[in-house]
Amino acid sequence: MGVIQRQGLKYTVLNFIGLVIGTASTLLVYSRAEVVETYGLAQYLLSLCVLSFPLLSLSAHTIGVRFFPHFQELPRGREVFFGLIVLLPLAGWLLWALPAVLWWPWLQQRAGLSGAHLWLAFPLTLFYSLSLTLTYYASNRQRIVVPSLLFEVSLKMVLPLLMIALWQGWLSQQAVLVLLVGHFAFVCAALFFYLKKLGEHPAWPRWAEWPASLRREMLGYGAFGIVSGLALLLATKADTFLVGSLTDMRRTGIYAIALNIAVAMDIPLKGLLTVSIPIMSQHLAQDNRPALHALYHSVSVHLLAAGLFLFGCIVVAADDLYRIMPNSAEVSEGKRVLFLLCAAKLVETAMSLNGPMVYYSQYYRYSLASLAVLAMANVAFSLWLIPLLGIAGAALAALLTALAYQVIGVVLVWLKFGLQPFSRKTLLLALFATVAIVLAVMLPDTGYPLANIVVRAGVFSLVFGGLTLGAGVLPEMAQAVRHFMERIGAFWRGEPTVSNDANSGDKDANGSS
Repeated sequence: MGVIQRQGLKYTVLNFIGLVIGTASTLLVYSRAEVVETYGLAQYLLSLCVLSFPLLSLSAHTIGVRFFPHFQELPRGREVFFGLIVLLPLAGWLLWALPAVLWWPWLQQRAGLSGAHLWLAFPLTLFYSLSLTLTYYASNRQRIVVPSLLFEVSLKMVLPLLMIALWQGWLSQQAVLVLLVGHFAFVCAALFFYLKKLGEHPAWPRWAEWPASLRREMLGYGAFGIVSGLALLLATKADTFLVGSLTDMRRTGIYAIALNIAVAMDIPLKGLLTVSIPIMSQHLAQDNRPALHALYHSVSVHLLAAGLFLFGCIVVAADDLYRIMPNSAEVSEGKRVLFLLCAAKLVETAMSLNGPMVYYSQYYRYSLASLAVLAMANVAFSLWLIPLLGIAGAALAALLTALAYQVIGVVLVWLKFGLQPFSRKTLLLALFATVAIVLAVMLPDTGYPLANIVVRAGVFSLVFGGLTLGAGVLPEMAQAVRHFMERIGAFWRGEPTVSNDANSGDKDANGSS
C-alpha cells in the first residue's frame, strides 16, 4: 500500500472517529435549546476565519505546496522556505488588522454582534490562519494524520465540551468563546513543534538571494492565490456567514447543525486530496503526463465511491437523526437543508480533482475568471434565496454554485489535459447507490430511531459495498479486503501472519510517523 493509500486510510479512520464524536454532539448537545444560539455564534465566527483565510495568510498555504519542490535545490532551501511560510500569515494578519480597527463601527454594525464578541475575531483569525497554513505545509511530508488530529478532530472534541459547560451553567457565553480562541492558540503551537520534530526548522528568509525568476513567479502566484482563494471561498463556503448576517444566530445554529452532519462527506475528500495534491504538483512540475493521468483516474473513482457511500448513509438515516434530537421540533427545519447540502457535497466529491489540477498547473490563471463569476453568483443566489426560502435558500445556493463550479472545472481539465472524471465505473457506482438507497428506505419502521439508523444504514452499506466490490469497480479496495480477510483467517487458525506490503511501515527516513 502506497503513501497515499496509507495516509488517506489513516486520515479517514481518524476523521470517522471525529465524525462519531461530532454526530453525537450534534444530536445530543448542539440541538439543545440552551446552546443553539451560542453554537450558531461560534460557527459564525469560525466562518469569518474561513472566509478571511486567503487574505490573512497571503496565500501561504498554496505557496507552501506549489513551491516546496523548487526550494529543495537551494542552499538551506527548506529552512528559509519554512520560515517564509510561517511569516506570511503573521504579515497578512497585521496588514488587515489595522483597517479592521479603523472600520470598527461599520464592521460591528454589519456583523450584528456585540463589541465583546467581535473583538474575539482578531486573535481567533490569527491562530486559525497560522494553524491551517501549518496543516497544509505538513502535507509536503505526506503527513496528514497528526495535523488533522490537532486542527480538525480536536475541535470536534473541544467544542461540544464547551457547549456542555454552557448548558450546565458552568461557563458563560463569553467564556466559551474565549476558550475557543485559546484552543486554536494551543493547536497553532502544537503544529509548529510537530513540524520541527519532522525536521522543519524555520530560518529567516533572504528574499534577495533567491533567483529573480522564482521571486517573480512566487509573487504572481501568491497574488493569484489570494484573489482566487477568496473567490473560491465566497463561491463555496460563504453560506454560514451569510445565514448569520441575513437571519439570526438561532437559525444560524440550525443551519450549522445540518452542515455538521453533511460535512461527513468531506472526510474522504480531504484525506485523498491532501495527500494527492503535493504528488500531483510534482507530476505537473515534471510534466509527467502518464503518472498524472493514472493519479487522476484512480483518485476520481475512489472519491466518487466514497461520496456515494456517505451520501446514501445520510439520506437513509436523516429522518431518524432528527427524531432523536432533544429539540427536534425546532431543529427539524434543517432537514431540507441537510438534503441540499449533501447533494452539493456529492457534486464536489465526484469532480473535486479538477480544480486543484488547474490551480497547481501552468494554466492556473484560467480558473480566476470562473472563480470570480461563481463567487458573485453564490453571493447573489444567497442574497436572493435566503430572504425568500430562509436557511433552505442558503443550501440551494450552495448546491447551484457547487454544480456550476465543478462543471467549469471539468471543461477546463478536458481542454487542457484531455481528461474527464467520468467512465463506465461512474454509471455503475451511481446505479449501485440508487439500488441500495431504494432497498434501505423500503425497510419497515421498527419504532426506534436508533434501530432504524443501524438497520437502514447497514443494509445500504452491505448492498452498495457488495455490488461495488463484486463488480470489480474498485480493484485496489477489493484486493485490500481480500488481504484483510486472509489475515483474519490466518489469525483465527493460529497461523503466523506476514505482511505482503513491503511499504507497510509508516515511517520516513527520519523515523517520523
